[in-house]
Amino acid sequence: MMRSILACLLCGALLCAQTQAPDPKWDRLYPNAEVLQLMRDYEKAYPGWVKLESLGKTSAGGDTWLLTITNPKTGTAETKPAVYIDGSTHANEIQGTETTLYTVNFVLKNYGKLPRVTEFLDRATLYVIPMMNVDSRERWFSQASNPNFPRTLPVPIDDDRDGLMDEDGFEDLDGDGEITMMRKKVALGQGTHKLDPKDSRLLVPVRQDELGDYIQLGTEGIDNDGDGQVNEDPYGYVDPNRVWGDGFQPRYVQAGASEYPLQYPEARNIAEWMGSHLNVNVVMSYHNFGKLILRMPGARSQKPMSQVDLRVHDFLGKEGEKMLPGYRYVWVAPVLGDSYGSSADHTYGRVGAFSIGIELNAPQQDFNGDKTVSPDEVMKFNDELTQGRMFVDWKGYKHPQYGDIEIGGFRHDTGRPPEGFLSVEEYHRNAMYVIYHGYHLPRLKIEEPTVVKVKNGLYRLHIPVLNDRMIPSVAGIVQQNKIHRQDLATISGAKVLSSGIVDDPYLNKVRLQEHRPERLLVSGGVDGVSTKTLMFLIEGAPGRVTFTYDSIKAGKLSKEIVLP
Repeated sequence: MMRSILACLLCGALLCAQTQAPDPKWDRLYPNAEVLQLMRDYEKAYPGWVKLESLGKTSAGGDTWLLTITNPKTGTAETKPAVYIDGSTHANEIQGTETTLYTVNFVLKNYGKLPRVTEFLDRATLYVIPMMNVDSRERWFSQASNPNFPRTLPVPIDDDRDGLMDEDGFEDLDGDGEITMMRKKVALGQGTHKLDPKDSRLLVPVRQDELGDYIQLGTEGIDNDGDGQVNEDPYGYVDPNRVWGDGFQPRYVQAGASEYPLQYPEARNIAEWMGSHLNVNVVMSYHNFGKLILRMPGARSQKPMSQVDLRVHDFLGKEGEKMLPGYRYVWVAPVLGDSYGSSADHTYGRVGAFSIGIELNAPQQDFNGDKTVSPDEVMKFNDELTQGRMFVDWKGYKHPQYGDIEIGGFRHDTGRPPEGFLSVEEYHRNAMYVIYHGYHLPRLKIEEPTVVKVKNGLYRLHIPVLNDRMIPSVAGIVQQNKIHRQDLATISGAKVLSSGIVDDPYLNKVRLQEHRPERLLVSGGVDGVSTKTLMFLIEGAPGRVTFTYDSIKAGKLSKEIVLP
């Protein structure tokens, strides 16, 4: 009896699971069915705090699953500023899913224990889509694949323009469940490579004065359609991060683009949902690889980011470099090349959210500390730290076009995702970076107003509104693209004669709003770590009036003001 009473008292401060909470192991990757079960189990364990819903069907009949997480006692999810995270946009960039799930697990199990986590769920909302490209991610697990395949949406495309779609793709020729590489030994002098004298599993290019006896044949596959090419028309290819609305370009400009923006439901489901959830301030999309924090715009030809928004991105990005050792905060276009129609461009340009892509993981095998990873070092890592798990040894195969060849190489779950023993730290650091963004969501407070009695029945109010966090209540792009209304300030309980924004309270310089002074639109909202003072000239009797500040991105708050 006493134990149950103590448990009830404890749960008054902590978030206690109502049923057995999931306890995932973070040294492995989770197939789709297990991911969905974890999501359902979180919803069941934390009723009211976690909501699971499908945003719609995907191209091959899956679902776009969304988790919404917040403290229901402090307001509904849509009324709070929000962070949105997603994973597995590209199906082969697999561990984005586990990164999002680790974040979910951490915030739910540490509410009431850790102050920043508690504040996050009390005053904000976390939206999570662990599997954006759900159908192709399922294929990565259930069918033979490699570290770079499948990346695409599950949409057939005639890549080689022969009237057929996806008829000549990669194949698991030797039936080992992996799609690896092909090489062929040829007569001396007919090859471009030779066996590495230190490790026969590797090929090295021959020098100008050497004769080679091996050629590389590329990824496992055959010429299925008899056109003299191998693997030229594989499964897909529509790139799920080249199909969004803002900055979209057609396929003749951007490889992998759809025929028109948001053509496919994987992106459209999210875009339509986000269009009605403009409380999203931050978007973080997990990819791999390279340990990069990427900001938009995606192409150098696009309009540069405003200085107001760039200041916020730079602050959060440079802090990310400290929290995520080895990561670099960069503008995506000069580093990875121009890209058009990305989710980051769309959610920034159409939602007004500060949006980044995070490229997880990088080579872990730099044994000699020279900041590069050689093939020898990769093999050393395979042999000594995974005991050979990563590499499939070469074996002979009779190829219908190439004759006697060898098939071998790295397994599909190596390289891009880290080995399991290295995963936990990266998941954890990235989860903390999410919480850091949550901490810097706009937090508004109405400071003590100045009330001046001009004459009987006439008052001038100066009302400071403070934002003590870094993200503004209205991003610069919101004004530039007219994404949604500005913040709105109102007074109830008296007649508003005039209103405006105070530029200089000492010299009484005020930018007056010309029309409808009772609805003061606060242009630009309240910048990060700053105060904006509002002026109202009102007509009324002594007593109390109510000032209300209503921000789409920062929530709604009110304060009673006494008129002497």
